[in-house]
Amino acid sequence: MAVLSLALLLTVGTGSAIAASNSSLYIEDEKVSLNKSLRLVDGVTFAPVQELASLMNWRVAYDSDSNYVVVMNDGGDKLAFRAGESEIRYNGKNYDIAQTARSIDGNTYLPLRVLTEAMHARIGWEAEDKLSSVIGVESYAVQAGDNLAGIAEANGTTVAALKARNGLTSEALNAGDRLQVIVPEFMDPATADVALLAKLIQVEAGYESYQGKLAIANVVLNRVKSGRFPDTVSGVIYAAGQFPPARNGNLQTLSASSESVQAAKEALAGENNVPGALYFFNPKLEPAKAKKASVVKTIGNHMFVR
Repeated sequence: MAVLSLALLLTVGTGSAIAASNSSLYIEDEKVSLNKSLRLVDGVTFAPVQELASLMNWRVAYDSDSNYVVVMNDGGDKLAFRAGESEIRYNGKNYDIAQTARSIDGNTYLPLRVLTEAMHARIGWEAEDKLSSVIGVESYAVQAGDNLAGIAEANGTTVAALKARNGLTSEALNAGDRLQVIVPEFMDPATADVALLAKLIQVEAGYESYQGKLAIANVVLNRVKSGRFPDTVSGVIYAAGQFPPARNGNLQTLSASSESVQAAKEALAGENNVPGALYFFNPKLEPAKAKKASVVKTIGNHMFVR
């Protein structure tokens, strides 16, 4: 690997609204001025990778064989991402995130939360200054009498998330074991489907209202529960002949807006505004189908049907 150049160019998604966010944030409780500002892209805060890594004592490298940018910490975590893609590689496994890496003014940017949590740091908010904060977190040393439920509660996460983060197959612990307690959203079982679902929402309903976005998410989830389609979110989205953007690879290079991410989260949490709907289409483009359909609801340009 070679040391990453600040001038490394990554693809910026078309149609994105990019604005300067803040040139300051808190690092380990100290207010720091950045040479490169945080950026707000479609409602998502992005951070300059190399500068934040330097401030947090993380290492950044570039693998010229695979074209991956790689960020590493002293705890052994390794986050790799590639130009213009929203699929990342983390500690040897592939995951979806909701946004692609960016090049803004020639500097590499990733979503602040993705980068921070992947490097086992906690992201917070200093309300008085209205600034983000990043604090590195040491792995937790298991004490006699500890259990996963207690450790999860103390760190604002879940047993399932801790097991996924640490590769545990049971809840058995031994005194002296060390656990990573910051779990990136993309690998938490409770939120692992958010990114893929949000990107599908973006491509199918990016210009629709929030309710229209929520409805697209629920068509996918209604299918998961129906018994007539695959029983996972990814299975439904990548099923043959269903969602062309998934089959042609567009989702790997797409960034979802914060509204699309929120719609995915709310749908996964049980908010369903089109119960029973398994399909959607534009009735203006397919008027004959609209006349025969069993309609659940029409929202914006889409008709949602059973």
